[in-house]
Amino acid sequence: MTEFQIRTIIDSLEVKLRKLVMAYTELKDQLKESQKEKELLKKKIIEIEKENLDLQKKLNEQSKNFKKSDKFTKIVANNLKNAGDPAELKEKIDEYILEIDKCISQLSV
Repeated sequence: MTEFQIRTIIDSLEVKLRKLVMAYTELKDQLKESQKEKELLKKKIIEIEKENLDLQKKLNEQSKNFKKSDKFTKIVANNLKNAGDPAELKEKIDEYILEIDKCISQLSV
């Protein structure tokens, strides 16, 4: 092999090596970015899980309140059967509406 051929092979290898180093550097940078993104996503997952727990607690509380309101409805139905006078009936309905409004305001807080 001549010196020219050896020099050509060395130059070719040098070019390939530079390309390889550049590709390695790019992949290394992509890996760092992916790791940062992964950490951000982990934090978001934790936040969403906390939010989910809070929502589940609210749902459980509202479910309990709904069960109480169902009992309240039964009480109202029983009391309305006993009310004979229309004026008395209107007064009781007004009282129940006020109670319901209070319950709604407490739930919306």
